Amino acid sequence: MRFFLIILMMFSLLTTVQGQEKIECEEIVNAIKNAQATELSPYLANTVECDMFGKSNVYSKAQTIQVMKDFFTQNKPKQFTVNHQGGQGETKFFIGTYKTITGKKFRISCSVKQEAGKTDIIRQIRIEDYTDNQP
Repeated sequence: MRFFLIILMMFSLLTTVQGQEKIECEEIVNAIKNAQATELSPYLANTVECDMFGKSNVYSKAQTIQVMKDFFTQNKPKQFTVNHQGGQGETKFFIGTYKTITGKKFRISCSVKQEAGKTDIIRQIRIEDYTDNQP
């Protein structure tokens, strides 16, 4: 009986820790999955650090939307899968694989910070060519 209680407590603790790391940003993931740059607008900070293919720059919200539109136009989506997510407190991140209809793969990672206790705001977007790194 004691063993059962210990297992139950460990499972409960693990579930609690995982719940704290969960990113409530389904809308952001769906916008990327559907290549809808304008749908990212409500979740973008006033300035966003964009690192695309090793070149980093800080853009306004409008510029970030245009950069993402250009990326999506050149790379039509087939699938976007979140591979990893984590974080602590109000700052979280997710990393996913963006597959195109032409077979290219990109690693997209976003750093978000929760504002006003409920809305995830994108602070950083990183896109890396992942085509040669994955089967």
